[in-house]
Amino acid sequence: MSNIKQKLIKTLLVEDNQGDAFLLREKLAHAREVQFNLTHVKRLKTALQCLQQESFDVILLDLSLPDSQGLNTFLSLEKIVPNLPIVLLTSLNDESLALEAVRQGAQDCLIKTQATLNGLLRSINYAIERMHHLKKIYQSEERLRQINRELENRVYNCAFELENQNQELKTLFLIATTDKVTGIANRYHLEDFLEREWGNTVRNQMPLSVIMIDIDRFKRYNDTYGHPQGDRCLKQVARTIDKTIKRPKDLVARYGGEEFIVILPDINIDGATAVAKNIRDQIHALNIPHATSEISDRLTISLGVASLIPAIDSQASTLIAAADKALYLAKQNGRNRIELYHC
Repeated sequence: MSNIKQKLIKTLLVEDNQGDAFLLREKLAHAREVQFNLTHVKRLKTALQCLQQESFDVILLDLSLPDSQGLNTFLSLEKIVPNLPIVLLTSLNDESLALEAVRQGAQDCLIKTQATLNGLLRSINYAIERMHHLKKIYQSEERLRQINRELENRVYNCAFELENQNQELKTLFLIATTDKVTGIANRYHLEDFLEREWGNTVRNQMPLSVIMIDIDRFKRYNDTYGHPQGDRCLKQVARTIDKTIKRPKDLVARYGGEEFIVILPDINIDGATAVAKNIRDQIHALNIPHATSEISDRLTISLGVASLIPAIDSQASTLIAAADKALYLAKQNGRNRIELYHC
């Protein structure tokens, strides 16, 4: 007696013809390598009930049943158990029906009178193996879809996090480079900007101009109107200067105290002087009272302008110092005026 354990295939036979069912059972009983645990039903309705109550490895299905005919018989079962292999049995030598059934998902289609034991076994084993491989492929595809979803989520989360970090950096940079009283660029921003523009100017041998601005008798203004009003005055002057500068590549910054600075790339001394006059006019147009100034009963400013085309070994501090000297001259000569310093 052989000690080799036979493979057990749990089979649902859906066949209303008793003679055909008997012959099929007899054929399967003679299989050596496999053992069939066969459940036989005669109607589609009964088959559906069986599938709800227990599981099977394969279905052998006759397409002509008392409660269902033709391809619809297969489609009704396939809809309920799409992952269960179904081998069709037909008494009709109908090739078109067989091809359509396979196209719709049947694993094989056999003509009853031509089905040998070897043919049955081959078809059943093939159906089970094919469905097993399809299931593995489906599981692999589902795993890939899951991995893709996880990767998409990670990418989205990383992008979201990077966007947040980028926004935080922008906010921190804005805080770090903005004067908190006036809202314009601060000294740190000025130095960084001037260093970059100085390098560009040296490479391109284009002029770079600077305007230094000082609010006349601002200490007296603070003493007269108070520091809160002094801060409001600084903010108003800063915004007016900033609005007067039209080009995006120019910079207005608070230099310190009541002093402001304007950096004008690619503008010579004449152009910078015109900008300075416009700034002075706009501040005058604000008509801010300054009762304790001996210069005017309205707020005034003094401006120093300097411009040069820098040499390779020169420093930006040279230009700043020149504009500061021009501002000093403006103060010495009575304030509320523009002075130039030719480098």
